[in-house]
Amino acid sequence: MGSDSNVRMMTHANELFARIGLTLFIWIVISIPWLMNIDNLLEYFVNTLDPCMNNCLNLYEPERWSELRWLIAGLFGLITILPLVNWQIWRFSKPGLTYREQKSLKIALLLCPTVLILSAYFSIIELLPFVYELGHDVHLDYGFEAKYDAINLVYFATTVLWIEFLVIISCSIMISGSLTGSIDVKNANWWRLRVYGFIALLSLLSFYERTSYGLLITLLTITMIESVSRPWINRPAKYNVVLDKRYSSSGEVISSLNVVCGCITGKMPTNENYLTIKDICDDRILQDDLIQIILNHKPKRVNSFCCDNEKFWMELQRLQPTIDVCPIQND
Repeated sequence: MGSDSNVRMMTHANELFARIGLTLFIWIVISIPWLMNIDNLLEYFVNTLDPCMNNCLNLYEPERWSELRWLIAGLFGLITILPLVNWQIWRFSKPGLTYREQKSLKIALLLCPTVLILSAYFSIIELLPFVYELGHDVHLDYGFEAKYDAINLVYFATTVLWIEFLVIISCSIMISGSLTGSIDVKNANWWRLRVYGFIALLSLLSFYERTSYGLLITLLTITMIESVSRPWINRPAKYNVVLDKRYSSSGEVISSLNVVCGCITGKMPTNENYLTIKDICDDRILQDDLIQIILNHKPKRVNSFCCDNEKFWMELQRLQPTIDVCPIQND
């Protein structure tokens, strides 16, 4: 982008590690008060999820209860510092994003926590107690003596929350990208690969002890994400990009992107394969659109027509060494 500066990769890495380290430190500090009051919190959740009117809960694995206490404390600590996490993500990512990508990230960072908190409340307080009570009634109808493990009740609830988190964050990214024009039918598969691949990695690592269990959750999560986001990401592209491909004298395929600016009055190219973006040399948002097009399609040459802002076109050579910006042509 025109606002980019020449900064070494190590500088970005140091900034990333500093932000992650600060966030982790604050996460640990914030989790301590939750851990000190975790017994009262777990008692509330167990009583909420308990489907029995009488005493039918047991603790079969005390060591897992200790593990669960730490897990729930850390989870609530993370929820507490979500505004800080979002702020760190925004401050680190903003300089490297185009205008539309910044809008997408803003929407995603605002949408994710709100929807996650609402869905978590509905799931834990309303849905799961109803499901547990329904299953308990079925057991009584069969004449079973109901005995449940308190750890499994709470652990299943945390699994549901984790799936909701993965689905909500992925859908927020896909939908916000579609709303701002960053994702369309032409690049949707590339976004699917990036988002679904990352989500699949997180899901499988979360349930590495039970491979088949983690695989089933991963497939379920990806299916839910695709079902929700598919109507949004299959929208038509804003620009119809067609590359002009020709062979060089050595037999190499040279792909060219022909862009018509139109800031110079006069005869303009009428070829339908030319990409016409009015006044791109003066509009930063349109410049970001062109940069994104070049990054996606990776043309060898960029030919500009009806434009007198040679400086902007020369700056595009910084995107990739293979891009060759031709001299400005006036028609």
